Amino acid sequence: MSDPQLLTLDDWYARLPETGKGLVMYSSEWGGLVTDPRLMQVPVEDHLVHRGDGVFETLLAEEGAVYNLEAHLQRLQRSAEYLGISVPLGLPNIGKHVLACFRHSERDRALARLLLGRGSGGFGVNPAECPEASLYIIVYPAPPPFMETHPDGAKIGFSQVPPKSGGLARVKTCNYIPNALMKLEATERGLDFVIGLDADGQVTESFTENLLAVDKQGILRYPNPTQLLQGTTLQRVCDLAQAQGLSLEQGPISRAELMEMPEIMMVGTTAYVSRVGELEGKALPPSRLQPRLSELLQQDIRGNAQRRSPWS
Repeated sequence: MSDPQLLTLDDWYARLPETGKGLVMYSSEWGGLVTDPRLMQVPVEDHLVHRGDGVFETLLAEEGAVYNLEAHLQRLQRSAEYLGISVPLGLPNIGKHVLACFRHSERDRALARLLLGRGSGGFGVNPAECPEASLYIIVYPAPPPFMETHPDGAKIGFSQVPPKSGGLARVKTCNYIPNALMKLEATERGLDFVIGLDADGQVTESFTENLLAVDKQGILRYPNPTQLLQGTTLQRVCDLAQAQGLSLEQGPISRAELMEMPEIMMVGTTAYVSRVGELEGKALPPSRLQPRLSELLQQDIRGNAQRRSPWS
């Protein structure tokens, strides 16, 4: 087998795929944005790439506005502070860049991934190699809501993958190996989601979604935040439920307890509020609160001016 060809810049560009899933990308490396997928590149020497040293957020936009933008930016700031990464540009300017990217996507409904990396430096592990942090914003098509494609609800089970522990469990870092393994596990088992269990056998979260359940007394239950990432969507759903006079309780939920819950929901940016129809092969009865909570969230996404950041 011969050696690979040494490519010129023109050779390299000609070989890049002309289509991709990205619609718009901003990079602090260029100080601008592009809409050609061939230009949506990240420097390989960025520690975000070869060390997973960075944090991220995923944003939803519907009907010309980004939902819950401020909550996502604040969590990005907290995650960055935990890793000791300085946020470039400042949160207000990042918000403006996000809106500009959505505007240039010309999509009514889409997602954006904010990637905040340690920055370009060398190929070691030392953060000191990186003089300044990097910021990438990529807008891409949003999948249809989960319940539209799964009207009977989700099939879920318990994961064998050890969850993250300590402070890193509460930070949205770009090291998502446990999450990826959980998704792989779910796919191999023919499930939509798997739920993590900590060392004490308490329920944590899924790979990208939080869990919300209803016990036999009609109380909405969700796990302690000590071993999981507190979701922005889950927090908003809980606020909406409380405003409706529903009872909520945050605390430990064991595997055995969850198996006896009459209603379980998966909550997230792209899952919205999705019904669980089956847990470890056990069919759950028709949902009572999921339709109500789903409607409350949809109304909030589309009609709450305080939570919507329009780009036009």
